[in-house]
Amino acid sequence: MHLVTLGSGTGQATLLRGLRSYACQVTAIVGVTDNGGHSGELRRILDLPQVGDTRQCLSALVDETCVWGQLLQYRFTTGELRGLSVGNLMLAALSTLHGSFSAAVAAFGRAAGLRQRVVPVSDTNTHIAAELQDGRQLIGEWEIIQRQPRSDVVRLFLQPPAAALPAVLEAIATADVLVLCPGSLLTGMVPVLLHTGLREAMAATSAWCLYVGNLMTQPGQTDGYTAAQHLDFLHRYLGRQVDAVLLNSGVIPADLLAYYAQQGSEPVLDDVTEVDLAVYRADLTEHPTLETIRRYQRPQGEAMQVGLHVIRHDAHKLAAQIMALAMARQAGADEPSQRVFR
Repeated sequence: MHLVTLGSGTGQATLLRGLRSYACQVTAIVGVTDNGGHSGELRRILDLPQVGDTRQCLSALVDETCVWGQLLQYRFTTGELRGLSVGNLMLAALSTLHGSFSAAVAAFGRAAGLRQRVVPVSDTNTHIAAELQDGRQLIGEWEIIQRQPRSDVVRLFLQPPAAALPAVLEAIATADVLVLCPGSLLTGMVPVLLHTGLREAMAATSAWCLYVGNLMTQPGQTDGYTAAQHLDFLHRYLGRQVDAVLLNSGVIPADLLAYYAQQGSEPVLDDVTEVDLAVYRADLTEHPTLETIRRYQRPQGEAMQVGLHVIRHDAHKLAAQIMALAMARQAGADEPSQRVFR
């Protein structure tokens, strides 16, 4: 079975961490348009695609106890180097040595002995851009997130336009299952879909397509969005309808909800009906310890912008549910039993 994930950042990396223990073929197609944090600084200095989301995905697949895993995850915590990611620097250096970001990622995967494949969607240094209802056009993820006034987004596009890599289109064409990962909808998932050739590849493939719904709304992106509104916005750019949706039915810890509420984020309301597609629900929430939360709250250097990443899907629960669905379909079931999610 060939399972292809599409996304960017923490949500995709979380799923990949859970998939590590499964024997199926996995290809992760990763976005490159984030302009925040340390990888945003590298973009401005070295004229590279964004490397941080790909680093997260590689880190999720590498044994964290080996030297490669330790280097990918390490960030300096003091002085002028505070927030600087060693893994980002490694990928930036390899990009220079190998001539492109995708070649750098492939070289790292070989050196680390990865069984799964991670592929950036493009080698182009492009940005997500938005046309707003009030007529403004904004270029850059954080420019969109932090816009004031917060006029509605009418249209998203890439600036400059960028094509999906041939390896990306090949992966989609040969996939048995496509998983649209949780994460930033407007500035994470949609930018991946906007790369030339990808929408057409999604429309042409016969792969079963599953969308994993977000746990929380994101300030500046999906304020007040319900699960159905997330899905409607995604369908505008996908080139096809998804075949199924997987939504969380578990309880998110109250203390984490209170923390997110202070930032203007709330749980995504589950209002998706089963009229046009299959809907599956399961307890997918992680219940992190204080130590885990401290690890999630990474050091941040001056002027480095990062989002909220404390409330997450549980990697093993999420991977188990997706694999149960995928294996049921492979066995020939037209509609996998929802009992696997109880």
